[in-house]
Formats: sequence, C-alpha cells, structure tokens
Amino acid sequence: MEADLNVLTEQWMGNSFRMKSIVRIIKAPHELTTSYETICPAFTFVARGSGELHLNKDVYKLQPGKAIHSCSGMWLKAWNTGEEEFECYRVLYVPEGKESSKDNYMFKHYELEFGDNPQIFSTLEKMNSLSSRGDIQSEFQVKVLFYELLGKMFAAARSLRTSVHRTIVEDSIAYIHLHFQDPHSLFSLASRYQLSPKYFAEIFYKDVGISPINYLINYRMKFAEKLLLTTNASIREIGRSVGYADPYQFSKMFKKHIGVAPSEFKSNALS
Repeated sequence: MEADLNVLTEQWMGNSFRMKSIVRIIKAPHELTTSYETICPAFTFVARGSGELHLNKDVYKLQPGKAIHSCSGMWLKAWNTGEEEFECYRVLYVPEGKESSKDNYMFKHYELEFGDNPQIFSTLEKMNSLSSRGDIQSEFQVKVLFYELLGKMFAAARSLRTSVHRTIVEDSIAYIHLHFQDPHSLFSLASRYQLSPKYFAEIFYKDVGISPINYLINYRMKFAEKLLLTTNASIREIGRSVGYADPYQFSKMFKKHIGVAPSEFKSNALS
C-alpha cells in the first residue's frame, strides 16, 4: 500500500503519541527474526542488506531507501534474504488520544520509498544512542529527532515520487505516440506501471493538465487532421488508421474535439 503523503503529513501534525523504543537489529544471512504479534505501531528502516517483512498475509521487500510502517495487532515475521548481514532500525511508538480508524495511518501498514538519504540514518543513530540513556531529557530529544526524521523522510519521499511520476508520465506519452492506433483504456495504460487507474490518471493530469484518455484522443485527432489534409484516404480508412474501426464513432469523436465533422473539415480545407 502506498501512503498519501499529504494526508500522512496532516495526520502526524494532529496526532499525539509517545515514543516507546528504538531498536537496532543485525541479522546473519538467511536468518529468521522470531515471529511475534505487534503491540504498537513502528517504522522499519533498512540500513543495509535485503530481506522480507511479513505482516499477516502481506509481504514487503526490505531494502535500503525504504521504510515499512506496521501497526499493532499484526503477526510479524522477517527474514534476511541476502548473502550478507542485514541491518535495520525499528522505531516504535504508541498513539495517544485517537481510536483506531481505517483512515488513520497510525493504524495502517504501508511503505514509503525515500531513496538514498544518509541524513535519515544519521538521525536514527542519534535516536538509538539517546534512547539507551533512559532519562527524561533524552526521551524528549528522541521525540524531537523523530519529528525531524519524519520531516526528512516525507520530503525525500515526495521528491522521489515527483521524479518517478514524471518518468512514468513521459514514458506513457511516448507509448501513446507509438501505439495510438491500438485500443486502450485507462486500466490498460495504468497497468503498464502497476498503478491503479485513479492514481495513474491523477499523476498524468497533474503533470500534463489533461487526462490520459483525452490526451490519446487529442493525439489521434491531430493525426487524423494531417491525414485529411495530405491524403485522399476515405473517412473510414482514416478512422481505422487512428484506432476507430467504426467510422461513425470516429466522425462523432472528431466533431466533438475539432468542432466539425471530418468531411466538413476536409471540404473547408480544400475550399
């Protein structure tokens, strides 16, 4: 599950919590962490190595540049799946004053990718060192550092997503240009990037200012305009060449987007 960063940031501003512990874990190659039921939410940050984290029936890949959030009441198992030592930090906290809610990310499991960010692990090392002291001043400093950690993580995740989203949109535009004659749907376009149709449409619209399907239609109509102006092909042939087997559907779509029927457009251009 991918978290909504805007909602996540807003909830962390409004939710109260207390820190429980910060644990540094090192596992040998292929070593299994003892299975147990979680008693509070936690973030898992991978410093090095690779592994798998099982939360009930859901499986997350453990790798550097990613944080996994688990909530209470989940059956947790973790493996070092690599050939080298695996190291991670688990930051546990206890929500206060909020009941469990399906809309509250403190009570959800999800992952956040933030990329290569040494500052995050520098902060985790400070938190781990301070948490072992056990005095009230150190506890306060740990909580301050945790807010700092969240800020760095959310900012890095947002920047990474922006870059990834731009790459996806650019690739999808290139794909549309190459395959505009083929049948497409929002679902089929989104599936190429393993995204939900709604999420794909959102990132495409945010970057381009138009929905993916409308972009496809506009590109088809522009290509049809060129064919109408430069060839003697029939309306049926032009419709097929831009992805419409039904000439009536093509004419209807052309008139909707260009303002006139294909035959009228060609006639006006020749007059």
